Amino acid sequence: MKQVCLAAVSDLHLDQDKNRLRDILWSCEEYVESGVDHLILTGDLVSRMPLRRGFTKKGCRALFAKIKQDMKEYGSYNSLATSIVPGNHDLRLLGMFTQQMSTAEFLRHFKKLHESAIFMDSPYPWVKFIGSIALIGIDSASKGSGAGGCIGDDQIQKISDILDRRDVKKRSPILILHHSPLTQAQKRLKRLKDSERFLKAVRGRARVIICGHTHTFGTYKEYGSRVIHCSSDIIALLRIKNKELHVGFWAVRYEYS
Repeated sequence: MKQVCLAAVSDLHLDQDKNRLRDILWSCEEYVESGVDHLILTGDLVSRMPLRRGFTKKGCRALFAKIKQDMKEYGSYNSLATSIVPGNHDLRLLGMFTQQMSTAEFLRHFKKLHESAIFMDSPYPWVKFIGSIALIGIDSASKGSGAGGCIGDDQIQKISDILDRRDVKKRSPILILHHSPLTQAQKRLKRLKDSERFLKAVRGRARVIICGHTHTFGTYKEYGSRVIHCSSDIIALLRIKNKELHVGFWAVRYEYS
């Protein structure tokens, strides 16, 4: 079976550095041996901070348009090449207060990146098949409060239903979300509220969970799942062949900043 290589990054906050995604795409193309089959962005594309460009809806749309343009230049703006989930900053001003964008609106902004996704009667969760991988996208941002996250019982049940699908079981399921499910990795106000319930629901069926939010990188074990933290400056590389997983990290090479 052909090896699949996934690259994952998070928390780009592009209103702080609008070329950061170009640096990621360039690094993947130039420095990742054998190439990347699929890029995963686990939220907080923007900051939505006052006094910074991009915190309004209009500014956010401009940043999202730049993201699409950068991806198009590298042939990555399609559903088989890239996947994305929202972070708290993508949906709320300051990432903390009133929600300014719904998950449905977020999906509409990146419609092309979801054309191959299978939905479960709601925007999230969804599942994509990337070769031998079943990639499951989760929204941990819209139901959270402050900088904290929450998946919700309905979504957890649908994730469980996806993991029970025959076409998912014969692949390697990988879950992607913004907030870390590791309670020890987060300050109290930034935690995923229902992390324990979520981890127990997927235990034994999803060996890999990819997330961001912590602005750190590394791999951890929790309830039998391997949790991979991503950051904006380090690309997490996952190589999967015959359900064997190899994880490495690669520093971003800055070319456009």
